Amino acid sequence: MTKLNTQPYKGARDIYPEEMRLQNYIFDTWKRVCNRYCFEQYSFPVLENFEVFSAKSGQEIVNEQLFSFEDKGGRKVALRPELTPSTVRMIAEKFNILPQPIKWFMIGDNWRYEKPQKGRGREFYQLEVNIFGIDEVTADFEILSVATDILKEFGANETMFEIRFSDRRLVNLLLNDVLKLDFETATEVRRIMDKRAKMSESDFVSILTEMGLSPEYGEAVEKFLGSSLETLPDVIDLDVLKTNKGYENIMNLSLLLGKSGLLKYCRFDPSIIRGFEYSDGLVYEIYDKNVENSRSLFGGERFDGLITIFGNYKLGATGFAMGDITLAEFLKGWKLIPNFDDALDYFVTLWPGTDSRYLEKSLEVASKLRQDGKKVFTWLQSDTKIDKQLKYADKKNAKFAIIIGDAEIKSNKMIIKDMRSGQQKELEM
Repeated sequence: MTKLNTQPYKGARDIYPEEMRLQNYIFDTWKRVCNRYCFEQYSFPVLENFEVFSAKSGQEIVNEQLFSFEDKGGRKVALRPELTPSTVRMIAEKFNILPQPIKWFMIGDNWRYEKPQKGRGREFYQLEVNIFGIDEVTADFEILSVATDILKEFGANETMFEIRFSDRRLVNLLLNDVLKLDFETATEVRRIMDKRAKMSESDFVSILTEMGLSPEYGEAVEKFLGSSLETLPDVIDLDVLKTNKGYENIMNLSLLLGKSGLLKYCRFDPSIIRGFEYSDGLVYEIYDKNVENSRSLFGGERFDGLITIFGNYKLGATGFAMGDITLAEFLKGWKLIPNFDDALDYFVTLWPGTDSRYLEKSLEVASKLRQDGKKVFTWLQSDTKIDKQLKYADKKNAKFAIIIGDAEIKSNKMIIKDMRSGQQKELEM
């Protein structure tokens, strides 16, 4: 008979108890910070209608990464590659019932068919944090505050990460109004701009030239991507900038970040584009400053227009999604993972033999200890020698072992052994 492969599906993970402790630590920290900001937790199925993602998630996700198929009823469905579109679907479903503003967070697993590598898998969990119903920059500021506080809660500081932010409306101003590109060309140029960090300047300008942009336009795009708030007027006239909502938003956000003390974590970076078609305002990526893991950890954006795919709704929307795999690499790189206390308080042995009193007394003692809030492991196999049980207790990092044999049952006592020092004493049952 052919033996089945014991490996999980490529790019997915078996999470053993040791790794589960880290994941629970991450999830618990996410929840703790979100609760401080009064975000409410929600959930939805991992299986979704295909159209929810094909409408606005972007070509790369839909054409290359989406796990999609027809169900037995002939309906085209997909495993969710992200959480945002389905979240907005839920809002649209009860748009007239839900009181606004809406502050929600979710922790859920996603699937993307991409090459598994360090910090990236085909299956991963994300924390999604969103504010709906507020179109002012104050909502963007609070979202960035949540993201910063989460990383700080893990022990990170400004030397370890950086928030790079921009605004899609600035990019659109350059491509549509200044360079006057048509919609299709502007969309493609924006897609290439999002990949600028992965190519040389000459390759970037060459690709833009092949797309029909003049060298002058290509240089303007390159200059825009490398600009700061101070030098941005060298690319786009200041009077034109002042009429742009994105520029106004960036300036107001910078003021809020400065007054709150968060600006030390942030900097304006117009090369931040984000690959989602629904991004329509503030966009940002949080980068690891570790030279051995220099990469984007997670990002977010404003997506006011996404809800329109579900009907004639109007809703301010802003938020981010943080992945567990990239975050774990960040924590490992900066040695921010604590030593988890997985020790057992008590290991209750089972005296070998057929006398039912051994099991009864062991279970009775264990039950009383658990009622007192102790972590108790009870041995359940009746033919295992005590020394073997104690070796197992040591491997499970038990603090104390309890031994109840013939003599102890007769005297109504039990032996308590300190597994660290090896000392033991008798106590009344």
